[in-house]
Amino acid sequence: MDYNLHIFVNSVEFIAKVIDLAKLAPEQVKTVCSTSGDNAEVNRRKLGKAYAIGQPSDPVRKINFYTSTCFEGCDLYDENGVTFIVSDGNKSHTLLDISTLFTQICGRLRDSKYKGEIIHVYSTTKYSRDVTLDEFVAATKKTLREAVQYADEINSLSDTARKKTLSKIKYINEQYVRIEDNRLIVDKNLANMDIVNFKICRHIYRTYVNLTSELQRNGYTITRHTFSEIIEKIESNANARITFKELFDEYRRLKTTRPFFSLDNHEELCARIAVKYPLVKQAYDELGTDKVQALKYHVGNIRRELTKQMRLPSEYKIVKMIDTVFPKQTLIPKSKAKTELQRIYDDLGIRQTAKAADLAK
Repeated sequence: MDYNLHIFVNSVEFIAKVIDLAKLAPEQVKTVCSTSGDNAEVNRRKLGKAYAIGQPSDPVRKINFYTSTCFEGCDLYDENGVTFIVSDGNKSHTLLDISTLFTQICGRLRDSKYKGEIIHVYSTTKYSRDVTLDEFVAATKKTLREAVQYADEINSLSDTARKKTLSKIKYINEQYVRIEDNRLIVDKNLANMDIVNFKICRHIYRTYVNLTSELQRNGYTITRHTFSEIIEKIESNANARITFKELFDEYRRLKTTRPFFSLDNHEELCARIAVKYPLVKQAYDELGTDKVQALKYHVGNIRRELTKQMRLPSEYKIVKMIDTVFPKQTLIPKSKAKTELQRIYDDLGIRQTAKAADLAK
């Protein structure tokens, strides 16, 4: 299938890194970025002397990069063009509001046979999840109300009193307030910008679920995704109920597949599961998928099997397996204790009949 890549990402550093990692030749690449003021020199230095900064109307190359200079009001023509939008969670200036710039970009390729499909390559942000969008909006509106009240009180003074008062203030320690023509001005646009930036960086791109919901809310249909729903679940809800089977199968999937156009590394995702659920990694590394499946993902049986494989004296293994089988601080009938102990002997290949007296050892 013949196609050309049109990659929209607001970061020349990112473009330069892709060119370097993919070892792209200058004739394979077209890069359109800012050349105004000092940007021309800075961007040329980032890209390297061999890679020219082009214009939107320049001939299409196999791989075409565009920064924010082409996000709006720029028509591109390529029947074989496929649109990629890159949002790197580590670079806030690459994160786009879905309802505005993201949608604008989707219309840039005018005549492409693939214009109904967009590939969004993204990673989530690393910000704290302690403050919700609703809480931030409420706090910002409260700050704005206080700023308006403060400005009204100062501005209500006589011209002489206001001038004296403002002359004694070295700087305005009030958010969204500035001095202009001997009066206090409240910039409501700054408050709105704070809310929009918070929504984009700390809400929409904070979790895969949020981003998916925002895309769907704006009319996009998601046909394929690469994020881990299991990891999203355990990281967004500390009390989430997830079975060992779900965790193990997801760990195995991440270990045995490669990311499809994703900025997230599968090994890094696996590490996040392993830190929180070390038994999953241990079972995968030491027992393997077939054995875990044969044990029907039963945690107790998996622990027993792992103990059996330990290179330790039999007495230690018996104690370890008793610890996983027998409930703590609970009376156990003698007959049941002997049965369980006999099963441990059999599992360990110890040819011995279990007796109640053995438990005292």
